Amino acid sequence: MNFTSHGYNYLKDEYGVHQLNADSFTYDENYCATYNTESYRRGNEILQALRLGFVIGCHGSIPSSLADIGFGNGAFLMRCKDVIPKLYGKDVSGIQLDFVENVWHYPKCDVVTFWDCLEHIQDLSFLYDIPCETICISLPWCHFDSIEWFDKFHHHKPNEHLHYFNKEQLIATMNKYGWKCISYGNQEDIVRIGKEQRENILTCGFKRK
Repeated sequence: MNFTSHGYNYLKDEYGVHQLNADSFTYDENYCATYNTESYRRGNEILQALRLGFVIGCHGSIPSSLADIGFGNGAFLMRCKDVIPKLYGKDVSGIQLDFVENVWHYPKCDVVTFWDCLEHIQDLSFLYDIPCETICISLPWCHFDSIEWFDKFHHHKPNEHLHYFNKEQLIATMNKYGWKCISYGNQEDIVRIGKEQRENILTCGFKRK
């Protein structure tokens, strides 16, 4: 189904809702600084602990290496640094972290994480070739009921969020690129409360098929 929302064109299919005519979006230090505000810091320690626990559970052990893609202000990597021996980071903002090896490719490692990141990437075909054993993802849970609902969806951010998924659509997308879902939930809702009485954040873990 093709439709228009907020002046932009979208396609809804079995793999989610996708913005078709995206304009460029600037990710820089100012953008990342929004995650340093009090509203984001509140509950951050719990959030990063939840994420680390989810990674360990999905991987089956404490990973020896992890790459966090779209690491933003580095909060998750900071939580990992005393637990996981080797850390990599990739972020388009160009921010550097002195305890992380910043990379522009996908390094061979145990786990790759996409916390609030995958929905920002237009072409997802790179997922075929990521050289890791486990992938963990969190992103907005999109309960697409109608175009009118989508118009008002509080995670609807044209040019920034380029894909929107529910659980089935994210699992189908990852399956298409060679990954099987081993775990899912909305545990981040403990600290990331949405504006409606449904799941707000979807978190999934995947292994290679």
